[in-house]
Amino acid sequence: MTPPKPPMQLNAKKPHRRLPQQRRAHQTVDAVLDAVVRVLKREGVKAVTTNRLAEVAGVSIGSVYQYFPDKQAIFVALHQRHIDQIDRMVQTKLVEHAASSLDELMQAMIDGMIDAHSADPELYELLATEVPHRADGTRDFAVRLHGAFRLALSARAHELKDGRNIDELVFVVTNMVESLSHAALFRRPTRLSLAAAKAEVVRAVLAYLNS
Repeated sequence: MTPPKPPMQLNAKKPHRRLPQQRRAHQTVDAVLDAVVRVLKREGVKAVTTNRLAEVAGVSIGSVYQYFPDKQAIFVALHQRHIDQIDRMVQTKLVEHAASSLDELMQAMIDGMIDAHSADPELYELLATEVPHRADGTRDFAVRLHGAFRLALSARAHELKDGRNIDELVFVVTNMVESLSHAALFRRPTRLSLAAAKAEVVRAVLAYLNS
């Protein structure tokens, strides 16, 4: 006797976002994401609809749905673009300072992290406070950032005091740099300049590493 088939589950999986392959497709996706930024800044997160984005981006509604099956996919892609930009900056700093001392590398990484966010602080604040995102995307970035700092510290282990545990150092330094860089940009006292805040972040990180 043939066993009965299990009942069909509706909406078991959400539609996958189609990834752009050709240059024109990448341009369309960038135009839509740029439109998201403009709408967010001018009208707020509730105004972000596929129809509004198509209008602002100057593309058809079909083009929007071709790469973004729903609004959640649009927000995820916007967060991912920001994460990718920070990730590229980190990798660039590692390459540029491959022969630098630990102090010089930390200075460069902290400068890069703060400068990357200060280019458009309004957008970053919206991403951090109002735009929904997937937790796994944030975790993926944390893993990559952790890996970058582990590579940097491991290559300079000779500059660290004997007995320091690399994994413990990486855990603390990664979170210090990320948290203090964000705080320097968005939560520093009004009388503290950005340059002075950067210097204090560097001082704190190096004090920990050299302790």
